[in-house]
This record gives sequence, structure tokens and C-alpha cells, in this order.
Amino acid sequence: MPDTAHSYARLRIDLDALQDNYALLASTASPSGCAAVVKADGYGLGMVPVSIALWRAGCTQFFVSEVCEGIALRNALEDAEIFILSGVTGENAHACLASRLMPVLSSHVQVAAWKRFAGADMPAAIKVDTGMTRLGFRWNAIAPEDISGIDVRLLMTHLACADTPTHPLNEIQIERFQAVRNILPNIPTSIGNTAGTLNGEASRGDLCRCGIGLYGGNPFVDKDNPFRTVAHLEGQVLQVSTLASNESIGYGASFSASRNARIATLGIGYANGLPRALSNLGEASRGDESHPIVGRISMNFTTISAAAHSDIAIGDWVELIGATRPLDDIAALTGTISYEILTGLRAARQYHS
Repeated sequence: MPDTAHSYARLRIDLDALQDNYALLASTASPSGCAAVVKADGYGLGMVPVSIALWRAGCTQFFVSEVCEGIALRNALEDAEIFILSGVTGENAHACLASRLMPVLSSHVQVAAWKRFAGADMPAAIKVDTGMTRLGFRWNAIAPEDISGIDVRLLMTHLACADTPTHPLNEIQIERFQAVRNILPNIPTSIGNTAGTLNGEASRGDLCRCGIGLYGGNPFVDKDNPFRTVAHLEGQVLQVSTLASNESIGYGASFSASRNARIATLGIGYANGLPRALSNLGEASRGDESHPIVGRISMNFTTISAAAHSDIAIGDWVELIGATRPLDDIAALTGTISYEILTGLRAARQYHS
């Protein structure tokens, strides 16, 4: 977002917190390596500035989803090792080669395409499906000849239930992956996402692939969040007015005042990624003050209740997601997950360190 100085909605991104979160994951993963997953535009926080900050924190390996993301990241980080989680096709293999990107090959078709365009000299990773049932060679149907002629640098799988450490599928997937390792020995491995990294050595492999924890999200269903807040979504007050008793606010007249009330209108709405489901449910924070959201959140505006004693004024900024309104709490209130909230944010970005 180029015009960060003239927007009524802003996303403040704390790069110190991002780097601290990486340091925590890297130290936990050690002696395994720790790579950063920066797909979906760095989980909605800006792939390039986020990746540069992580590079400065010591991260040298990055995972994106698509070749176009890899090209953009290569232009920013010349020496990084960049993996493409969706692999390659005959149409984008040349671009992958030109930008020195490492595809994660998940099928015989992708292996054939990479061999045809890259030959045996260009490295790749191999994805094995051990129970996620999404992408990858089936764990019980892969043999050395399936990947012959490929310079395999990494053997990967992905845990479907790492966010619930006691889920029985975790152990099943790790056992299946070990069976594959016995067939394809002497290849570095990668298993753990953020939750897998924190769950212990068995669910890590030689290289962990960390995503949500870097950005401050809780990787677990029922554990405390060990990570610092990175993203702060804020809206600016455009108007403060008085609502008379029984007057309503916004579309559908979903809120009516029981008595005279002060209302502040913010220049932020669902177009900026603030979930519409927070209408008449969520809250905003300004310092120690808490202001309930009243009325329906609209495309570019949100209205909040301002207590009579509050000195909230035009030009003030209030927080809707962040340290006082945790990302995971917002996700729970709206019936979704922190990943969806983060990747849906569309506000002017301001980076701080």
C-alpha cells in the first residue's frame, strides 16, 4: 500500500516482534533449521518487507506458494533459498529456472516437467502425502525410480493436526514418513510447521517451515500463545456525534440507542479486512478505553460507542485487532481462524522496528 500517510485505515506491523518470534522458533527448532513461510503476501503483512526483516534476523530459507511469488522474492533477496510449495508446470518451469527457485514436486507429472526443462543439475524438493491428502506422492506408493534424475534437496510432508498435539493422526503421519525415509534415505527432511516445531523433535525434521507463529498467531487449539503481536489494525475517527434515544445506526438499523449516546465513526470497514461479523459484537481500543462496535460494519466505515467521559476526538486512532484485541480472539468471535483474518487485511501498511 503506497499511500500510508493519507489513509483512514492502517495496518501497523511490528518488525521487532516478527524477528523475536523467528528467534523463538529458531532456538526451539535447533539443531534443526528454521525456514519462513511467506506465502499469501507474507500472510497479509507484505511478503517483501517481512522477508527482508526475517533475512536480517538470520533466516535464509523461504517458502512461497506460487512461482510469481518466488520471482518477486528473488528480486528482493538475491541469495535466499526459495521453495515453491505448489511445484511447477510445463508453463512456468522456465521462469522457475530463471529465478533459481526450488519447486516442491508432488507428482509424476511435476517430476517429468522439471526433468524436461531443468535436467538433473537443478535442485528440487519432494512432497510426500502421509495423511493430509492434499498434495504429494502417496506415502505407500513412492519408490526411488519415481524421483530418479532429480537432485532432491529436501523430503517433505505436512501434518494435518499439529495444532492438536494429542491427535492420533500426528503419530500415524510421522510413522508413515519414517517408512518413506527408509526407502529414500540420506535426504534432509522437513515436517514441522509452527505447531510441529513446538511439539518436539519427532515432528520437526531437519528443516522446520514456520508460518503463523512468525506473525503472532497462536498455532494451537487449546494452549497459550507464546508469540508477540505483530499486526495492529487501526481506524481513524472521522466524526463524533450524539445519537438521540431510540435513533438507529447504519444499514438495517441493527442498533438503536436506549438513551442519548456519543458515537464515533471510523474510516475502516470490511473492505480493509475488518470482519463484518464483528458488527454489534466486537470492540475497539484507545489506550485504556474500550469502545463497543455498534451498528453494522460497512465497506469503509465502522461506528463505535464513546462513553460520555471519553475524550475521543476526530483524528484519533483506535485499535480493532492487535495487542488489546488479539488476533485469535477476533478469529474466535467471527467463527474463523487467524490465518483467514491476517490474509484478508487490506489497509495502508506502516512498518516499525
